[in-house]
Amino acid sequence: MRFTQTVAATLAAASVAVLASSCAGPSTARRAEVLPFIADDYAQALHDAKARKLPIFADSWAPW
Repeated sequence: MRFTQTVAATLAAASVAVLASSCAGPSTARRAEVLPFIADDYAQALHDAKARKLPIFADSWAPW
C-alpha cells in the first residue's frame, strides 16, 4: 500500500512539473540562422567563413 501511494505521488508531482514547464511562456532559445549558399566562388566562401569564424561545408556531385 505504501509503495502504491509513493508511486502515485511521484507521478502526480511529475505531471505537475511537466504541465508547469510547458505553460512557462516563450522559450529563450535563439532562432536558427539560415546558412547562405555560395555557388562557384571558393574565394568568397573562404573569406566569409574566416570573417565569421565558421567552417566551410562543400557539397559536390557527379552526373554519373
